[in-house]
Amino acid sequence: MIDRYNKTPLYIQVKEEITKAIISGRWEVNSRIPTERELMENYEVGRATIRQAIDLLVSQGYLYKKQGIGTFVLRDKPSLGFEPLISLTFTLRTKGIKISNKILDENFFIPAEELTNKMRWKINQKCLYVKRLRTVEEIPVAIENSYFSQRFSNNNSKFDFKKSLASMIINDLKVDISKVDQTITIRIPNSEETSLLEIDETTRVLVMERWIYEENNEEPFYYLNFIVPENLYYVPMINY
Repeated sequence: MIDRYNKTPLYIQVKEEITKAIISGRWEVNSRIPTERELMENYEVGRATIRQAIDLLVSQGYLYKKQGIGTFVLRDKPSLGFEPLISLTFTLRTKGIKISNKILDENFFIPAEELTNKMRWKINQKCLYVKRLRTVEEIPVAIENSYFSQRFSNNNSKFDFKKSLASMIINDLKVDISKVDQTITIRIPNSEETSLLEIDETTRVLVMERWIYEENNEEPFYYLNFIVPENLYYVPMINY
């Protein structure tokens, strides 16, 4: 139950109540959760509180959003997403699987306001953009769009972007990571994505967005947009 006299923020209380519903099985994997309005009425809180709670559960891997349809239970245990921070490169190589990263684009630019807002950065800030195609045993598995803040960009010349970016961030740059935010959505791919991933237009893709923050800085220093075919990463099929 929500306790307005409790010092714990309301959105955290709502998040905990929803988590209990998922873990207990009351809200099953593959099911669509109640609408925002239904949740507002059930927990007697405002829309902003519900959205904060839902966004937090999405970032923790309990829920995911399907554009135009609703929010669904992804799993009954938390997950960091389809590429853990220790990196897909490290994980697959330890299993003896051949992986490679093809650089599709690498350049400096000042992003437009819409992209800047998505990055959670200040406007008119130069960034380094690296676009890679990830392959496993020569099969395309993901498109990775990485955006590094300007304070990192000055050091880029000494890095090989065909290698693990996670290793570079942790071991080479020695970034003191304070937090990681993440969202997961599912959608139909565009023409470029179907071509690069060698899928047809009916194969849906999962899109993970990740913001990595370092200590003593309010802005993320790294924004990742990671796209993978749905059939290469388990998400419950939705009947609608």
